[in-house]
Amino acid sequence: MSTLVSGDPRNLRMSYSDNQFRNKVVIYGNSPTIAGFTLGIRYAGMGGTRFSVTAGGNVNGDFVDSNDLAYIFPNLTQTLIDNPEVGQALKNYITDYNNKIAERNGGKNGFYGVWDVRVAKKIKFEKIGAFELSVDIFNVANLLNKEWGVNKSYSNMSLYRITGFDQVTKQLKYSLNTSGLEPLTGNPYQIQIGAKYSF
Repeated sequence: MSTLVSGDPRNLRMSYSDNQFRNKVVIYGNSPTIAGFTLGIRYAGMGGTRFSVTAGGNVNGDFVDSNDLAYIFPNLTQTLIDNPEVGQALKNYITDYNNKIAERNGGKNGFYGVWDVRVAKKIKFEKIGAFELSVDIFNVANLLNKEWGVNKSYSNMSLYRITGFDQVTKQLKYSLNTSGLEPLTGNPYQIQIGAKYSF
């Protein structure tokens, strides 16, 4: 994979790494067993992951059209800020770098987390062992409301696409990338039923 750059790909500047994140929280716990039932809860969340916006074309002449950081044009900035489908992380990023080249991994995503729940019932049989039935619900918040438990974090994306070059004005022509402006990723809720016999 090529490194995202603003100019000469041999002249790299230090910035945030591709796997940078600011906060990570993991909570896990099991209840005491009551009448053979055990309840387990797990929460995993992460915030402050980074992303970049690219120009969608070979701007710096290195023959690679996927690694050139985008210049944030003022007219483009206002178009995206006025669009309700654009997430706040992207709006902040383009506002910070308005009228200049966006910094590599200069975009910062918000916090996102998922709740998982496990309910297990253990039935003991004298002298022959035990039987355990379990139900795991992954991303349980999404089961309760389809708007919950949805990851709205950006990854690297082309902010616009270069469509040509105007010989008269000596300027590149471009079109705004309208797909992926509101990121929706992650897994919807899943239910898993299990059975285990121990002796």
